[in-house]
Amino acid sequence: MLIDGDGRIALVRKHHTRFFIFPGGKPELGEDGVATAVREVHEELGVSLDPAALKHLGDFTTPAANETGAELFSQVYQARLPVGLAVTARAEIAELIWVELHDVELPTATDLAPLSGMILDEMARLSS
Repeated sequence: MLIDGDGRIALVRKHHTRFFIFPGGKPELGEDGVATAVREVHEELGVSLDPAALKHLGDFTTPAANETGAELFSQVYQARLPVGLAVTARAEIAELIWVELHDVELPTATDLAPLSGMILDEMARLSS
């Protein structure tokens, strides 16, 4: 979960999907969760994260957004980005949006992935 200098949260949609998710992806052989997060965020958004600055939010099992009938095990980390840092969609990312925690507006004909929705709902509840 990337949070920009204004407190907004990054959501991405991969090509040929309708679900918005947190940036990230599957580990490569021998990678732990932190290494995966750092590599995937760099590949998808061109952002170089400091592994020591990542905050582990937890491990979750949820329905997979883009694989019907499959479950997804996710290790979720949070990173705060410096004010003014340029972030752009790259690689398999078709769209990048920034949302407010209490006002998640998605483009027409898209949805929020189960994992992202669950975490955003919990964060909004805790911040109220």
